[in-house]
Amino acid sequence: MSTDPFDWGAPDLSLSTFASVRDITPSTRTDRTLSFGDSLVKTRGTHTFRLGGDYRDLMTDSRTDRNARGSFVFSGLYTGVDFGDFLLGLPQQSLVQYGPGLEQFHSRSWDLYAQDDWRVNAKLTVNAGVRYEYLAPFTEADNRLVTLDVAPGFTAAVPVAAGGTGPYSGPLPDALVRPFRGGLAPRTGIAWRAAADTIVRAGYGINYSTSVYQSMAQQLAGQPPYAVANTVLARLASPTPLATALVEISPTATLNTYAVDPNYRAPMVQIWNAGVQRDLSRIVTMDVTYTGTKGMHLDLVRAPNRNPDGSIRIDGVAPFLWESSEADSISNSVRLRIRRRMSNGLGTSASYTLSKSTDDASSIGGTAVVVAQNDQNLAAEWGLSSFDQRHRFAADATYELPFGEDRRWVKGGTGAALLGHWQLNATLQLASGTPYTARVLGAVHDVATGVNGTLRADYSGGPIEVADPTTQAFFNKGVFSLPAPGTFGTAARYTIIGPGVSVVNFGLTRSVEVGQARSLTFQVQAINALNTVQYATIDTVVNSPTFGQVTSVRPMRRFQIAVRFRF
Repeated sequence: MSTDPFDWGAPDLSLSTFASVRDITPSTRTDRTLSFGDSLVKTRGTHTFRLGGDYRDLMTDSRTDRNARGSFVFSGLYTGVDFGDFLLGLPQQSLVQYGPGLEQFHSRSWDLYAQDDWRVNAKLTVNAGVRYEYLAPFTEADNRLVTLDVAPGFTAAVPVAAGGTGPYSGPLPDALVRPFRGGLAPRTGIAWRAAADTIVRAGYGINYSTSVYQSMAQQLAGQPPYAVANTVLARLASPTPLATALVEISPTATLNTYAVDPNYRAPMVQIWNAGVQRDLSRIVTMDVTYTGTKGMHLDLVRAPNRNPDGSIRIDGVAPFLWESSEADSISNSVRLRIRRRMSNGLGTSASYTLSKSTDDASSIGGTAVVVAQNDQNLAAEWGLSSFDQRHRFAADATYELPFGEDRRWVKGGTGAALLGHWQLNATLQLASGTPYTARVLGAVHDVATGVNGTLRADYSGGPIEVADPTTQAFFNKGVFSLPAPGTFGTAARYTIIGPGVSVVNFGLTRSVEVGQARSLTFQVQAINALNTVQYATIDTVVNSPTFGQVTSVRPMRRFQIAVRFRF
């Protein structure tokens, strides 16, 4: 482990059923952004044309030794209970990664756009435009980036440094990821007043994301030979004691733990929507909106250097993660909303949303790194998104108490000063739960070589939901079991629907003007005012002694007082 005082501290201890012990990772970071752009607007008749562009020069100096103190995963591989393995000092997985010190990342991107807003007539407006984006991955000032150049089918892997030439991919740029030059993003929309009280809107657009580029560069900078990276994986037949877990250097010649597809494409999302808004009265409005999204070339992480029996697929190469842009997603939602604008001291709104989102890359373990169970069968990763929430109802109301100046009662004097300007508000939220995956933690059958916590259980068929969920059996545990040794689980991702939400909040607020440009606001809130028990999380790890049980609840009723002075 690192001997640099910057990294000193206790290692991370990860357990599946007991609370893990983790410290904050030390880090420093300085961001500098240089950007400039310009636009031209020209109106001709019923058309308004816009042309423009933007240039961005991004620089980040950072140091984050991701795992310099080491981390140890206790899964119950040896005793059947994670805490039992901890007491014996037998981790299933030991990891360490640190260096190369201060990293200086740099990226340049630019875009051009053109748009036409066409007012066809008094009732119809059409917008159409297109944007081209050049998106460049980050480089490192001293070219201290290293990836693995892999052969087709992941039959071999060779380290390649920034700007080097790989035996399989050929010459690589300094960023080790080729810049994305296909960022054409059209968009269009219409707004049509179908009647005096009815408006129809529709639109379509494409967006690109570069948010993954910086974390990608940080991972590439944390690789040998410029950094130390080592993963030690114990097996049932050959345990690795805690005292020597990170002293034993892996016999493999290549210790890199991360690599990226050099042809990685920037993730793209298509968004389309259509809606109708209608005034039901002078103060009441109703709208119905459909929204669809389709993600393409989304981030996907796999662990290709592992066989189902736990052996290494590529001799001489340590287990590593491979990041590519192969994932997809699709989402559809319909929202109905009714809103009463503030009138006579009362304003309300209510909305109901029906939605469904599916993908093949959102997390199954609640961590930032999402790893496919079997990189030879990516089709099996398709399932509900981790954030899918089928039903959601929300309502709120605001009532201005009828006291004080310009109100019905107590219009003046001391009473008005004390009772005026108070607002009572209430919110109601009802929502179905987000989904969980029945999974296996700790490679009980020697399958998890590479990444801990990515394996799923076997599913025998039959209903998963139960008519009367309890804290001890929130779902039908009997349909899930441990996979046979040397096999991957048959359960799909996200088939267990977790606890929903049913909560009411109340608030009382008063705002008083203090002079011409200052105000004082006093607020009292009752959160979960009805003190309803709200289940929060459930245990879906089949080899956990609390499998199927509710493991935590949301906070009970609590009061919050806030005072805010604005000037």
